[in-house]
Amino acid sequence: MSGFSMLPDLHFNGGKTVWADARRLPREGLAQALVEARNRTLAWLAAFGQTRRGWEVPGQDFADPPLWTLGHVAWHAEWWCLREVRALERDGLLLQVPGVPSLLAGADEWFDPGRIGRDARWEAALPDVAVVKRYAADVLDATLRRLAVQPDDGDATLYAWRRALFHEDRQGEAVAALLQALGIAPVEPAEALPSVSVPHGGTLQFPGGRFVQGWSAPDGFALPDELPPQPTYVPAFEMDAAPVTNAQFLEFVEDGGYERAAWWTAAGRQWLMMQDRSAPRYWARHPDSRAWMALRFGSLRTLNPDEAVRHVSLFEAQAWCAWAGRRLPMESEWELAAVQDRGGLRWGMVREWTATPYEPYAGFAASPADAEFVDCFATHQAVRGASFASAARQRHARARLALLPEDDFAFVGFRSCPM
Repeated sequence: MSGFSMLPDLHFNGGKTVWADARRLPREGLAQALVEARNRTLAWLAAFGQTRRGWEVPGQDFADPPLWTLGHVAWHAEWWCLREVRALERDGLLLQVPGVPSLLAGADEWFDPGRIGRDARWEAALPDVAVVKRYAADVLDATLRRLAVQPDDGDATLYAWRRALFHEDRQGEAVAALLQALGIAPVEPAEALPSVSVPHGGTLQFPGGRFVQGWSAPDGFALPDELPPQPTYVPAFEMDAAPVTNAQFLEFVEDGGYERAAWWTAAGRQWLMMQDRSAPRYWARHPDSRAWMALRFGSLRTLNPDEAVRHVSLFEAQAWCAWAGRRLPMESEWELAAVQDRGGLRWGMVREWTATPYEPYAGFAASPADAEFVDCFATHQAVRGASFASAARQRHARARLALLPEDDFAFVGFRSCPM
């Protein structure tokens, strides 16, 4: 083989080499990362057990069924790395057409998100758990074998495998959020369970100026929504050194923040009218002491005041900011702060809302393969950072995420800036 000498299997623990830059992984490092991502996905999914009954869980807003997610992760990797997909023009439209069939008959109908909407995924008659697991294993094995014989480590050569890797990482985090919603403790990774404390550390000052937003390096891997790079001017600003904590948000709650319409935007008030909500999702009063508690993967715990507040919608973040006389950072401000990496900036505990709608960068040219991004433009909000449930390679200053404003299902919080 022209690639690496040892082909990893599903339980491969990796070689001794550590690659510091996840967006420039060579073939061997990429193979190791793909196996690690799959093991991580399976670890989250292990909480559903071995039988079909355990995987049949109540439908959840903002979530996909666990069995569908595993099948989709495999389908996505197969589509990018194995199916020899090409773009064809039909009736003036560019369509993606695979050159070879899936390893699992029916996979396109079951697991292609372009063919089956979120609601339908919960109703679909999917194959048995063992069948989907076998499909996922077969796809990973074939993906690694195809990767091993690639001619070089060039960015264009490895793009499909890198994209499959980053997609699986995000799907794994979504499974973790589903476990939280269902009140199910993960089997592993154990780091999902402890609180992540981030005592508030005041604000940091940034001189602003001109910088390039988005992926500007001449090499490496970038997702489509990080391109093309944008020469941007950002005025001087201040920003919280850390995300808003539970203690800070609790002040808003106890000041009647959910009852006072003045703090909420028009869209926020409409959202609030549809909720039976007087505190963030998963907060509750202890029945005896009336102390505030937080439900964490099915375990009711005393609210950690120093933990970054999480599972709050954009509307809740905006309302807290209005109450506090502050504002959410613009997406460009958040990125500049993270890129400059001034001492004291702490992030990576929760995803973070910004004040910026999720839109394409100027000059963005969508390909038929970019529907997952294009479909979110104009309806979603730009979110930055990473969460405690993210794979480490997701923690990148340029990375973007799109969430609907009402989404409080994800591990998402926020930080603020002075007005």
